[in-house]
Amino acid sequence: MARCTAFVAIVLLCGSAVASAQESGAGAGKLEVGFFPGGGTFFVSGDNNLEANFNLYTAGGYVSKYLSRLVAIEGEGSFGIGLSQDIRYANRVVPYVQAPGARNFNANVVVFPTGSDRLVAGYVTGGAGLLTLVERNSTKQFGLTEPESFFAPNFGAGLKVLRGGTGLQKWGVRLDYRLFSVGSKGDAVAFFAKSKTRLGHRIYAGILYTLRR
Repeated sequence: MARCTAFVAIVLLCGSAVASAQESGAGAGKLEVGFFPGGGTFFVSGDNNLEANFNLYTAGGYVSKYLSRLVAIEGEGSFGIGLSQDIRYANRVVPYVQAPGARNFNANVVVFPTGSDRLVAGYVTGGAGLLTLVERNSTKQFGLTEPESFFAPNFGAGLKVLRGGTGLQKWGVRLDYRLFSVGSKGDAVAFFAKSKTRLGHRIYAGILYTLRR
């Protein structure tokens, strides 16, 4: 948790420090797409008894429509690949087992406190969506034998480097941290989010492209 908090702080401080560094043509356009080929999601707050913690390799993409220099709306999708890891479950350690996969779809609002019309733009974001755990052969021992879907609001922050004034003015990079609150439901398997709300920390670095200015 401390590492994730530190990441958010660094992101916001970097965005503030260079917010005044303007570049001709820099800033967001009207419509933007992006993808993140590599990131990580870390599900925590399990009790190591009936609800386990586990990690996923995560990749995905998004589409953003800018309503103004301060606000954008965004649709995002990602998938997670369960990594082989030791999982503590039902008071025992299951060594080197593949965690379940995941699909995640969100609708978000992105707010740029100092505006998106600059080279480096910090933002805060929030929204909601659906998180689906995907079963694997290795998850049958945990009772997960079919996909399980959960309502999952998210909150986060990050920064975008929005190129301008060069031959790469349509390209940029994005760093993003997100906290997911996965709502519990009584008919879920005991392995995940049956008795308590679970938390997921996601961090990624991605590439963005401006479709329309």
